[in-house]
Amino acid sequence: MEHRIDPWLILAVAGILGASLVTQHAVSQVVGAQLFVRQLVWACGGLLLLLVLSRVRLDIYARVAPLAYGLGIAALIVVLFIGEVRAGTRGWFAVGPLTVQPSEFARVTTMLMVAAWLGRHGGPHLTSKDSAVVAALVGVAGGLVAIEPDLGVTITYLPVAIAGLWLGGLPRWAWIGLILLAVVAGAVAWNTTLKDFQKERVLTVLDPERDPYGVGYQVRQSKIAVGSGGGVGQGVGQGSQSLLRYLPAQHTDFAFAVWAEATGFVGASGLILAYGLLLFRIGLTAAVADSRFGLVLAMLIGAWLAFQVAVNLGVVVGLLPTTGITLPLFSYGGSSLLSTCAALGVVQSVWRHRLVNQ
Repeated sequence: MEHRIDPWLILAVAGILGASLVTQHAVSQVVGAQLFVRQLVWACGGLLLLLVLSRVRLDIYARVAPLAYGLGIAALIVVLFIGEVRAGTRGWFAVGPLTVQPSEFARVTTMLMVAAWLGRHGGPHLTSKDSAVVAALVGVAGGLVAIEPDLGVTITYLPVAIAGLWLGGLPRWAWIGLILLAVVAGAVAWNTTLKDFQKERVLTVLDPERDPYGVGYQVRQSKIAVGSGGGVGQGVGQGSQSLLRYLPAQHTDFAFAVWAEATGFVGASGLILAYGLLLFRIGLTAAVADSRFGLVLAMLIGAWLAFQVAVNLGVVVGLLPTTGITLPLFSYGGSSLLSTCAALGVVQSVWRHRLVNQ
């Protein structure tokens, strides 16, 4: 049975997009680019995409998942050869004045494929084969993004793998093994793979004054911006950190710091509550899904969004190392915004086709 779209989720999305547009308008005056106009176009397009995808039947998503996943992997391979390079990362297709980042959309198709696999191979516990397939599906996509290399987007594939294995019923002993393996891999990576500047980002979290004008500069300025907002903020476009351009990446990774400086504790709390409402409605959608595929799909999308929101906010307030992870629906960027709206459109398909008695 088809139901109406979830008005509370749409309210949360509209609230976040509205705050984003206010922030990008203020930043646009400082940076000198047409950030507001572009973000407005993407926001309108994203909402339209969300509504269109919400009308697609859930069983269709399950059927087209392999094709969508294959196209996503193909795009990640092709971009390695003909993609545009930005800041040392070859991860964008240039289409005239526009650019498309396939890694953002491939994450959505990966979640579709993982949900389709687990939906067909349901059981109380994952077999070793099922676990390997889930890990491979996410690992191939995430690995191709890592080759670009784009560490920030690569990390956002991690919650998809963890949530998929957990929802599939991976045994407790396997989790213990994975945790031990992760610890060992982290130690090896620290000593052999991570570059000096990446290590400094981690060490700066432990000692904020370690390099305040070098690696720690971004986070230091971000914390100043958030703190200077006070209770009600300095006003949109009035904050010294953003207005005088002390705060780097203020339209992308540290956009929340601009919002907090402008609107203070009240505005920052309101935005966080909007994300809380969004994640709550996604969780509720999973709870009332009429199929295992729908449940897993909603939970994967919710896990990814929760992870990305938590990491971005953790970086902004100095609790986590700088990773280059944006704030969904809020940070500047067309590919990120459109892919997030596409994922939420799929969630709304789950909601519209939920259990009849709900």
